[in-house]
Amino acid sequence: MTKIHPRPEISRPLASTLVQVSDTGEPEPDSSASSQQAPPAPASTEVPQRGPQNDRTDVKQRLLSLLFPRRCPVCEDIVTPRGALICPDCERQLHFLSEPTCQICGREILSEEEELCENCKRHRFLFVRSLALLGYNDVAARSISRIKYTGAREFLDYYGRAAAVRCGAQIQRMAVDALVPVPVHASRRRKRGYNQAEVLAEVMGRELGIPVYSAALLRNKKTAASKELNAAERLKNLMSAFYAGTIPVDLHRVLLVDDIFTTGATMEACTRVLLQAGVQEVYCFALAIRSER
Repeated sequence: MTKIHPRPEISRPLASTLVQVSDTGEPEPDSSASSQQAPPAPASTEVPQRGPQNDRTDVKQRLLSLLFPRRCPVCEDIVTPRGALICPDCERQLHFLSEPTCQICGREILSEEEELCENCKRHRFLFVRSLALLGYNDVAARSISRIKYTGAREFLDYYGRAAAVRCGAQIQRMAVDALVPVPVHASRRRKRGYNQAEVLAEVMGRELGIPVYSAALLRNKKTAASKELNAAERLKNLMSAFYAGTIPVDLHRVLLVDDIFTTGATMEACTRVLLQAGVQEVYCFALAIRSER
């Protein structure tokens, strides 16, 4: 681990009092994903400042694509053109977030005059701020569901690279020491064969040159849907699901990585565990963020 340099002061907009957040734990596939109109997205996903490790990975991926053609994370057909990670027309169906966004959770907001979304006005989170790549529209919901429940792990190669391209500059300014994926319960990991948040973090870390510490945060409880619990009970339920693992002494600032940000309860629970274990600052990244309910 490299020596940590002094970090710049980061201002945070103030929100209201103590956390009153809710979450659904880790839901099964959700058919109620909100539909958002997807604006045009640039087709290119080249990652700047790629080193030898990235080049070797690219060669390996190209060879594999010849033997096992990649499927598009949106249409699920063979990607065209060959060698790409997503069909250009399909990429335009994804809703990439754009400004203005909430200065805490990263959710899109309507007015540039506002700093916070309504959720973040009501609740105070202990993480510094969160970023997201996509709005959780029907296209993103279907793609993420395939990743989680049908073994479409390869889709995360595209999403991890897109995150590095579109959010990489903001992440680098955070000067985090490591990426920490939100863990899944061991039974879910065995069933899926992987933790989707960990795979996403590994791709992002490789592209951005940031180490991934999966052992820093662990899960010992599989939480069910918590619709019947009030806000305080939901947070308490999640707090008991996570515990700190191996935290290096020089791990001061981390970026939590997860697939979906709904209300922020999962990120908040993980943040509290890491702060209690000695981490000084926690940032968050989600592949997709739901619209406010």
